[in-house]
Amino acid sequence: MNPFRISSFFVLLYNLTKIFFMQRSFVKSAMNSGLIMGVIFSVNFLLSVSRITALMLITYVIAIFIVITMYRMAVRFRDTECEGSITYGRAFLYILSTFFYAALISTVVKYIYFQFINPSYLETMFQESMKLMEKLKLPMTSVSADQMESMLKPVNYSFIYIWMNIIFGGLVGLIMAGFIKKEKSIFDEKGEIEN
Repeated sequence: MNPFRISSFFVLLYNLTKIFFMQRSFVKSAMNSGLIMGVIFSVNFLLSVSRITALMLITYVIAIFIVITMYRMAVRFRDTECEGSITYGRAFLYILSTFFYAALISTVVKYIYFQFINPSYLETMFQESMKLMEKLKLPMTSVSADQMESMLKPVNYSFIYIWMNIIFGGLVGLIMAGFIKKEKSIFDEKGEIEN
C-alpha cells in the first residue's frame, strides 16, 4: 500500500477528529456562557418589572454590562477554545448561540414570574394598553383586542422575549464579531505546514 495514502488518511482522520471536538467545545462553551448571561438577563427582567424607578434605571447599566460581559466571554472563547484565532462567522455564531441559550433560561424565569409570582402583571398591562388606546382614540376592534389579550398570556409573552433576546443577540453579534475576529498569523500557518 502507498505510504502517502496512509499518511493522508491519518491527516484526514486527525482533522475530522479536531473538527468534531471543536464543535463539542463550541456548544459547551456557548451553553456555559448562555447560563451566565441567562442569569444576568433574569436579574435585569426582575428589576425592570419592579416599578421602582431606581431599580428600573439599573436595568440600563445591566444592559451595558451584558454587552461587556459578552465581549469578554467571546474573547475568552477565541483565546482558549479556538487557539487564539476565530473567523467573523464563527464569532457571530458563538455570540448568537450564547444569546439563544440565555434567552431560553431567562424565558423560564419570566414564565414562572408571570404564571406564579405575579399573575396579575400581564392582565394589568392589558388593561393599561386598552386605556392608552382609548385615550389616543385609536380604532380597536374586538378581534385586535382578543389578539392583544392572547399575546399577553404567560407562555406567549415569554416566547416573545425569546425572539427579542435573539434579535438583540444578532445585532450585538453583527457588530461585536468584527472586534472579536482574529485571523491566524502567517507564521502560525507556516509552522503547521512544516510540522
